[in-house]
Amino acid sequence: MEINQINIKVYILENISIEQALEDLSKLMDKSFYENEDMKNFHEENMMKNYCFNSLYPLDVKTKMYKEGGIYNFQLRCIGSKLKNHFLKFLSNEYTSKIKVLVCQSKNIPKRPMDRIYSITPVIVKMPGSEKTEYWRNEYTEEEFFEYIRTTSIKKYEVLTGEAVDKNLKLFNYAKIDNKKPIAASFKDKRILGDKVTLNLETNSDAQNIAYMLLGTGLADMSPRGYGFVNYQYIK
Repeated sequence: MEINQINIKVYILENISIEQALEDLSKLMDKSFYENEDMKNFHEENMMKNYCFNSLYPLDVKTKMYKEGGIYNFQLRCIGSKLKNHFLKFLSNEYTSKIKVLVCQSKNIPKRPMDRIYSITPVIVKMPGSEKTEYWRNEYTEEEFFEYIRTTSIKKYEVLTGEAVDKNLKLFNYAKIDNKKPIAASFKDKRILGDKVTLNLETNSDAQNIAYMLLGTGLADMSPRGYGFVNYQYIK
């Protein structure tokens, strides 16, 4: 498994709020798939997408806006060469009414033992039986929240690799929610709430393999829409 990171520089054509940024970047990704005949229906297929991305930076902390005429950056990560080659070819110079891509540059993320992973964009969880946009704290405990992250991470790895993993595998030995109140975002004119987390990782090989995969797939749900993007710290 190979995780590729694409560093992307963009020009903003119209003011974008912090809550709207991930959805506007998602539209940019979707448009790139329409440009590629082999990937035209990719974003509509009900399957793991194997890519994720963070939001624009730097952010004006006073206005919480990305301003028209400004140049900003974000990172996109993906698994394997097919997606990497697609984004390098079709995302370069792509544009929407709000964003124009200027530069795409890729690098490989080396696989080394990791101490922890931590959220850059909010984690969204869709608990079984709940409404898709319902915030988990309305009915579930923090323990159930982290158990959902654990089980969905294992499931992603099994789907991606075809390997069976112990359903009771311990992935992390410490977990915390980093925000004091839910983080709001906007998706399809609906307000959704998420959280940022820090997960200290177990050192066993399965846990490390899954954690490495999560750098490319993101945590929990809606990762192809920019949620659950994590950074990492190697063991020193």
